Amino acid sequence: MNTILKCYLFVLSTYHLWTGGISYFHPGFAMKFYQRFYDCNPVEQRHLRIILRPWGALAIFAGMAGMTVVTDPIHHPATLGSLTLLLLLRIGYRIGMRTELREISGIAPHRNWISIGCLVLGTLILSWGAATGWSWL
Repeated sequence: MNTILKCYLFVLSTYHLWTGGISYFHPGFAMKFYQRFYDCNPVEQRHLRIILRPWGALAIFAGMAGMTVVTDPIHHPATLGSLTLLLLLRIGYRIGMRTELREISGIAPHRNWISIGCLVLGTLILSWGAATGWSWL
């Protein structure tokens, strides 16, 4: 299970570094990426491009935080717990805002539920690692 945790943490961190980097440095390209990857085509793109930069900076931070513990995640339960909380907040957002995501961003319900499923899987993996790490302290 530790190998699965390390692999997931590496993929999650790489994803955050990638999306954070393109969102901050190349928001136009980021919009195209999000449209293809998430089926996201928001009505108001100009405003979103402005928001992508600080969002990208935070994503870069999340990616770097994950990468710093990827070689020994079990001994960093606070970082795993923080990333778990991030994913839980994203799940809550995607469920609570599903109507708006469909109407304003054009995200089809089935695509939203696929994203939620991926987030739930990640939450289970990270929370297992955090719980295991806390039990060792």
